[in-house]
Amino acid sequence: MDSDITKNINRRQFLAHVGIGGVALPLGVVCSTASAGALRSPGSGESPARTRVGPKAGLCTIAFQERPLFEVLELAARAGFDGVEPWGKADHLPLSTPDSHVREVRARLDDLGLSCSHFGSYVRLGEEREATLQETDMRRAIAIARLLGTSIVRIWAGAKNSEDLSAAELDRIISDGKKFCALAEKEGVLLAMEMHGQTLTNRASAMIDLIRRVGSPSLKANFQILNDTEDPYERARSAGPYAVMVHAQNEGAPGDGQPLICKGVVDFRKIWEILSGFGFKGYFEVEFVRGKTLEEKVEFLKQDCACLKAIGASQ
Repeated sequence: MDSDITKNINRRQFLAHVGIGGVALPLGVVCSTASAGALRSPGSGESPARTRVGPKAGLCTIAFQERPLFEVLELAARAGFDGVEPWGKADHLPLSTPDSHVREVRARLDDLGLSCSHFGSYVRLGEEREATLQETDMRRAIAIARLLGTSIVRIWAGAKNSEDLSAAELDRIISDGKKFCALAEKEGVLLAMEMHGQTLTNRASAMIDLIRRVGSPSLKANFQILNDTEDPYERARSAGPYAVMVHAQNEGAPGDGQPLICKGVVDFRKIWEILSGFGFKGYFEVEFVRGKTLEEKVEFLKQDCACLKAIGASQ
């Protein structure tokens, strides 16, 4: 976001922007955009005239990392999202956050009628750190997730592409996976590995091999496409049995910047069809939003929300 906009806009202006309507939404679906004085009630469902059988729509709060967390939660509710993924870094929800504040976040989610899809931690398998520090971080991430009312924690696997890992680095990742999954299993929590470049999960086959070698039902995938690495649909077919979340980033034309989810080259309806064939019932989430100013980002966010809610919709 433009630094001047961030510095000069106050909270009242921000909330007014969130309530702006009149956006032309794609795919013929109108996303819920409550007025500035009326948030949707907790537990409010779909209109009786429409049954939505597609993914739940989520917002990763990193998309508005320049705004305070509670304002981003309000934005998500007003835009019509079903839930959010709290960003596990300052100034949103780092591991150092005290329990009392995590409970305040949970209470605000409940007030806004939002769920916590999963906790977006930065715990990483295979880090060259003291083992007790890594275990402390994993335990804390699990505790935060439970306080937020979710049973999924996003984690990372290594810090290199799979083809660049040494045997020793891979062994350390596997060892951490077994230790961390043992902790997660005791708490009824799933650990969803971010499918990301510069990690072991840059290729779906490497991720699947890791899951099998760790041998725990708690180790899962946070699916996302990865440009120029794998065909997105084949990647989805491979990861489908393990995917519990989706970051719905898309790819646009060179030089066009962050595309709208329904305007990029990847068809997320097809991604949904593939994943739902494996029983996927989780969230498709907006992780990054097109636009530079707050006004632009809010308007594009509404369109992305509508896109996600249109996937799988039937009249």
